[in-house]
Amino acid sequence: MFPIRRCNTLLSRIFLVVILFSISIFVINGFTKYFYKTDNHQYVLARNKLLEDHQTEHEHNHKKSPSFIHRELFNVNTESIVHTSAIESRHVLQENNSSTSELTKIANRPVSVYVHFDLKGAAPKISYFEQLFPLLHKWGANGICMEYEDMFPFDGIVSNIRHKQAYTKDDIEKINKLAKDNQLDIMPLLQTYGHLEFLLKLKEFSDLRENPKYPQVITPCINKTYSILFAMIDQYLNLHPNLRLFHIGHDEVYYFLTNPACQEFQQLTGIRTQHDLFAYHLGIITNYIREKNPNISLFVWHDVLQNLNSPMLQKYKLMDIINPVLWSYREDVHIEGFVVGPQSILFGQFKSLWGASAFKGATDEVAIVSDVKHYYENQVSWIEQLNSYILTKWKNFDGIILTGWSRYDHFLSLCELLPYSIPSMAFSLAAWKEPFKSLPKLDIFSNKQLQEYVEKELQCSSHIHLSIHEHLTKPMPKCKFPGAGVYESMISLHSLWSQVEQVELFVNKYVTDLHVKYSYIHVKRGEECLEKLTPIMNLLNNFIESFKRSMNEVFPEQVAIEWLETYFMKRYRLVNERYEFIRRAVQEQRSWLPRPIPDTDKLDIDQKNKR
Repeated sequence: MFPIRRCNTLLSRIFLVVILFSISIFVINGFTKYFYKTDNHQYVLARNKLLEDHQTEHEHNHKKSPSFIHRELFNVNTESIVHTSAIESRHVLQENNSSTSELTKIANRPVSVYVHFDLKGAAPKISYFEQLFPLLHKWGANGICMEYEDMFPFDGIVSNIRHKQAYTKDDIEKINKLAKDNQLDIMPLLQTYGHLEFLLKLKEFSDLRENPKYPQVITPCINKTYSILFAMIDQYLNLHPNLRLFHIGHDEVYYFLTNPACQEFQQLTGIRTQHDLFAYHLGIITNYIREKNPNISLFVWHDVLQNLNSPMLQKYKLMDIINPVLWSYREDVHIEGFVVGPQSILFGQFKSLWGASAFKGATDEVAIVSDVKHYYENQVSWIEQLNSYILTKWKNFDGIILTGWSRYDHFLSLCELLPYSIPSMAFSLAAWKEPFKSLPKLDIFSNKQLQEYVEKELQCSSHIHLSIHEHLTKPMPKCKFPGAGVYESMISLHSLWSQVEQVELFVNKYVTDLHVKYSYIHVKRGEECLEKLTPIMNLLNNFIESFKRSMNEVFPEQVAIEWLETYFMKRYRLVNERYEFIRRAVQEQRSWLPRPIPDTDKLDIDQKNKR
């Protein structure tokens, strides 16, 4: 009897403990759900929900297919979306405004030609697009690729990522209408993996970084990643109700599985490699958009995608969902890896394949002038490649995007300005249209018919400069295209700095850094230096005012200031400081200390010169 009573007492205690533990779990879960619903900025680690259902089901059935697991994880990730943004009713998709007969043909296949606007650097005013869009249509473009980045009017849980001069919702509607009125289709571009600096730089989203140190790549290992990305996607879809084509980025993803949450994520998903993780994340993003609208065509940059083999692509059903965009900005596209071997064959198996050339922003991070010859040769090389491959491996090739990069990434400096690069854009678009794409290959300097066509379209009074060297050797062309004032300012800058260098050669003979530091000047020579410096300072000041005036017609005022601070003001200040010192010294200096100057036997290394 005693052993039985003891056993019963023990069972009663165990039962009581179980009940108390269950009540505690119930209370904690209730509190967690309430907290999550009331604070959309609370980041939920993978263990809390993302993979919990997968783990439970996996214990019951070890034989579930990867596609079932992927679908289950996708469903879990979409649960929180009802808390982030409401989806407006979808409008019926319009057909492409451009008929097949209006498309350029390469190897007898119609190919769409889109122009890319990189708005993460120097985003134009809407009034500039009003002038430019009609020309794009006239020059043969069928659409535009709008990479808004932080210029998009985000709201809700992502409202803090907006640029202070971001477009408004009315502005986006105007862009849509301008495009429609000019028979241009719109392909928005939203980065959804790499190049998310504009989001991840903020403290409130720092936990979503794949590598906590670097705000470039978002991690797939945390639930909140998808709440944030889906909210951004929803807002893009809402403001582009007739969307047919959607570019979701996915280029230059540098970090994988380094977020602390990824350790548990790997254990629960079985994902071990960066390629598997990339495909997993891409699958979730594409499935979410297709759930919203199955008729949207989705585009992805090729550079990371090309590392996925056919089984991996099939595992996540990516071959049926995405359209790769092969980018190359070289004068010789033939040396790219995607045009040879298994890769070229694999890309030919997707439903649709696109390419990307460049008309600006692809030669150097701090380039301020566009090498028209380089970008034109890039178009010609693409056309040569397609004339061969469309007939053989790339029968699925449907379009080319002429990219116009404004920054290499969110943190870097402005490169070639859009108004200055309009001649490069015109030459690049002309390369894709008749009669120029059918002419025997000619060097751009020898192709007089092409030059005359572009000069007429841009309303230029004389020869357009085709290389940087011509800015110094050829007369400045007077043109009337949108933003021509910026173009003229940029050309004049080379001659201006050349004049500054000539004057500095003279001034530096008589006014050295030592003279400036110790106020020890030859007055007569100083007067001669002033005679040369004064007109130069007038030219420099006139350039600043003229440049700002031309820029402000196209951009918000801060863009001109950023460009000047990056590329002009450092050198300007050095010239101006030397000029101001000489001017004061000539007026004020009447006596001099005895030598030695400086009166010290130690070299001043650390102290900055006082000028």
